[in-house]
Amino acid sequence: MNKDFIRPLIIAILAVFFTGVLAWFIPEHQNHIFTIRKMPRLLGSNAHSAELDGIFGEIKSLTHTQKELLPFIKKLEAFEPTHSKGSRSFDHNLRIAYYGDSIIEGDVITAPLRYFLQGQYGGKGVGFVPITSIVSDYRRTIKHEFSRNWESISFMTPRRSSISLGISGYTFIPRPYYTTIQKVEIAVIDSTLSPADSINTEVPADNKIMQNDVDLHKTETKEIRTYVNYDPWVEYRAVDIPGGAAGFGKIRLFYSKASLNSTFTCSYDSGELKSFRLNAGDGLQIIDISPLNPVKAIKLTFPANDPVHLYGVSFDENEGVYIDNFAVRGYSGTDFQRIHSELFAQFQKALAYDLVILQYGGNVTNSSVTSYNNYKIGMIRTISSIQEAMPDVPILIIGMHDRNVKIGSEYHTSPDIPLLIRAQSDMAAETGAGFFNLFEAMGGYNSMQGYVNQDPPLASKDYTHFTRHGGDKIAWMLADFLFGKGPSEAKSEGR
Repeated sequence: MNKDFIRPLIIAILAVFFTGVLAWFIPEHQNHIFTIRKMPRLLGSNAHSAELDGIFGEIKSLTHTQKELLPFIKKLEAFEPTHSKGSRSFDHNLRIAYYGDSIIEGDVITAPLRYFLQGQYGGKGVGFVPITSIVSDYRRTIKHEFSRNWESISFMTPRRSSISLGISGYTFIPRPYYTTIQKVEIAVIDSTLSPADSINTEVPADNKIMQNDVDLHKTETKEIRTYVNYDPWVEYRAVDIPGGAAGFGKIRLFYSKASLNSTFTCSYDSGELKSFRLNAGDGLQIIDISPLNPVKAIKLTFPANDPVHLYGVSFDENEGVYIDNFAVRGYSGTDFQRIHSELFAQFQKALAYDLVILQYGGNVTNSSVTSYNNYKIGMIRTISSIQEAMPDVPILIIGMHDRNVKIGSEYHTSPDIPLLIRAQSDMAAETGAGFFNLFEAMGGYNSMQGYVNQDPPLASKDYTHFTRHGGDKIAWMLADFLFGKGPSEAKSEGR
């Protein structure tokens, strides 16, 4: 055989072999720009390998840890159930910040939990609602509409860390335009051509520049601004269903970065406009815009050329229990530092949260991952940020639920799920947070199949996300964990 062929072949084989060996020892790395996944050792496609069997057994033995939540539970116990209050009046409330990704979008888990708690201990209102939301049509507990000309900055917005996010993980700025993302083709100037040649190159009919049979066009995304001649607005309407409210009584707007001339208008139940002046300053500002009597709708309009930073509106009362749904689609949970510490602490002073719940993991899970150590480190930073802003407020970490992937011709629990849950359990233990093993509460290995196949289904066909019925079931589990009793008496009709 020709030596000129054998020698390059041997070199190529050796290069592939040593690259594969080296890949086993490269540590994981994760940031906003790129992610290095640790290469899995060849466990085979069978999720029941000996090594994975051991890990699944370990996860099954992980117990819920509730003692870290005792400060919250004691405060809850201090509330008398509504049926035993009689004519007594309370001037305090209890509030939960419930953070998560798309798994809690649309109030899916938080609405039934809110309904149960308010039914037991009082409260009227859905709590904190952002200015805009990508799932406003899906959420049923409040009707939420808004204009397009808002700049929305969130955990998922890259390169904007200089702007602090609000308590929900979002900041909104009024603009005289709205933006859309479009794919555009741009010409790439061939360095072998002179400037004159590049400019004078003819463009073929298919809009592609060809030079020596090389395509000199590439596609990239571009932000397109469309200017409008109206001011940005947001409207909220009450919805009298379980987890919602029949009307709005106490209403507060949260904002910062207003100028001495900053104003906005407000109308109640489509009535006359009322003008309000905002307080100037960089720190968190709050303006009470409560009506004299409860209303069913409120519309706020802001000048398009005044870049005030708006965070959201809170609908609550002076007593009862409130759960704020803070969902950010696609978010991993590892960058809470973008809520700047001073602003974070100011939100805590204003809203006085008694418990923080973190339900993340769905956007980091990957069946090929063999270590979640870097994720654990990032989440510990997040928990530390929360603890700094909310000292002595207990934190509950909800472990990753079952998620199925196709292995061969069938769906099974993704092999990385127990690794992720173990990392979440470890981060809870290392930070003094509570831990709820949702995976085992669902039924453990392959339990998602049962959720998908229920009638009505408790989970969607992606074998990842819960339906509203499934959200109800998860809420019952969580209430049972928190309070030692199931909320079966609070099951909502028509959900």
